[in-house]
Amino acid sequence: MRVSELGEFGLIDKLAGLIDKKGNKKAGSWQNLLVPIGDDAAAWKSRSGTELITTDILVEDIHFDFSYTGWRDLGWKSIAINISDIYAMGGKPQYALVSLALPGSHRVSDVLAMYEGMIEICNKYGITLAGGNISASKKVVVNVTLTGVAGKDIMTRSAARPGDLIAVFGHPGLSAAGLKALTSRKKINEADMKVLRDAHLHPAPGLDSGPRLAACGVKAAIDTSDGLLSDLGHICEASCAGAVIYEQNLPVHRLLRKYFNQEYLELILTGGEDYQLLFTALPETMDAVIKAMKPAPAVIGEIISGQPGTITVLDARGKKLAFNRQGWDHYKRPSGHG
Repeated sequence: MRVSELGEFGLIDKLAGLIDKKGNKKAGSWQNLLVPIGDDAAAWKSRSGTELITTDILVEDIHFDFSYTGWRDLGWKSIAINISDIYAMGGKPQYALVSLALPGSHRVSDVLAMYEGMIEICNKYGITLAGGNISASKKVVVNVTLTGVAGKDIMTRSAARPGDLIAVFGHPGLSAAGLKALTSRKKINEADMKVLRDAHLHPAPGLDSGPRLAACGVKAAIDTSDGLLSDLGHICEASCAGAVIYEQNLPVHRLLRKYFNQEYLELILTGGEDYQLLFTALPETMDAVIKAMKPAPAVIGEIISGQPGTITVLDARGKKLAFNRQGWDHYKRPSGHG
């Protein structure tokens, strides 16, 4: 079997299984591990509390294209996609390490502009750029490792339970719509184009949204990176549960209806790279979240018993809507994902 046949998530499962089987479980570091491979970040116990670490990579012509991506935007986004992972665990980001590979033909001013973008978002979210590495390459590759800290009770994908309500921050699908706007000839006015462009190239996770959710008592969360249905599916599979989504409860950004009326629902359910938080909580906990956090999340469904990973989408009349749950998978989609 080739990697392309197994797919990104199947490969992750294989690697996780191999590590679990052959890893040195007698090591003290293994004993302190709270969350291994399979969640938004790894977590382990330390003397000071719970430590978190995550890493993510952006590869030219796979994750971005310089025909529509500016260097400063690339720097901002490379940090943003890691912040949402730390937030999804209920943590606060601390230190960032940057590994950069690029051709020697690029201008120094462009690389400096990228780091200006990194510094800007790090300053906004209280992160320290602490170092990294640089290598030659045929394509630009930006890999960021971000550490964080959390309280005693972290959020995980496996903590959802039947009876939990499902909620999401922001407007799912807006980033995917932004990518379509950037790569098509659709006529969009300047002000609207800026909103769409920023949604895709300048994602901004809700400031301290992860720690604030954890403080309210939320136990299960994930960031919306692969697509709402796909990411909710990860929660359901890890929690051995199913879910129901109500179409009329989905938050629909006005620009999705204005420019993508024929496909806005597909964008909301399967478009990725919004980098906001999707979470589940008991009704009383959800009430506390809605009162404590502004803007409040949209409650879009509920967790139910059933086949793990099964998600049903119902319209206003209770009719099932057919959607492919599969979100972004590097080995089952053509390149060009933004």
